[in-house]
Amino acid sequence: MPHFNNYVLDQILFPSFVLFFFIWGMVAVAVGVGLIVNSAAVFRVFGRMNYSVSTRRATKPMAVPIDSSSFVLKYRVWIGAFFVIGAAYAEYGLVARVDNAAVVSLLNLKYPRAFVFWIVESSRLFLIVTCALSILVGFLLSFFPDAIRAIETYASRWYSTRRLAPQAEKMNLALDHWVTASPRAAGWMIVFPALALVAYFGSLLLGRA
Repeated sequence: MPHFNNYVLDQILFPSFVLFFFIWGMVAVAVGVGLIVNSAAVFRVFGRMNYSVSTRRATKPMAVPIDSSSFVLKYRVWIGAFFVIGAAYAEYGLVARVDNAAVVSLLNLKYPRAFVFWIVESSRLFLIVTCALSILVGFLLSFFPDAIRAIETYASRWYSTRRLAPQAEKMNLALDHWVTASPRAAGWMIVFPALALVAYFGSLLLGRA
């Protein structure tokens, strides 16, 4: 497994990372030179590409609350039984069948064994507590639905991202306006860092050739 991880990192991820920055460095050089030599042509190209895509329409179904309480209460006994039986079965497996040492050996991670054992044991205890809470919820849902309603009154709140982040939908064109007003200065500011980027990542590519 460590050999495979090293192969993926050295032969796939790292070359892709280097090539990505080299290509976009070349693009940045071309944009900077274009702004210096012929800014009008660059502005025409970017004018066609510069569109604002709003996520409000795409995410609208996610921002609309869906009340399923009537369905849950209608079949509360069956749903509660499913919670109790499923959680009790999982609880039994976590308490009586899971061997932490066997899980640690199966994972075979390169981290200290004591640390991995602690992570596995913590995860198991967390799942045990979660299953116990699921059993309690199933029991309350089946026999004490009013208690569930009282809990939901305090715990159930709907938060819409459309209200929390309205400014994220607005285009900020301050940088565009500055580049339009000073295209040559912007071009030189882009060219020099981009050339350094191309030179560095190009040397890495040549070194691996």
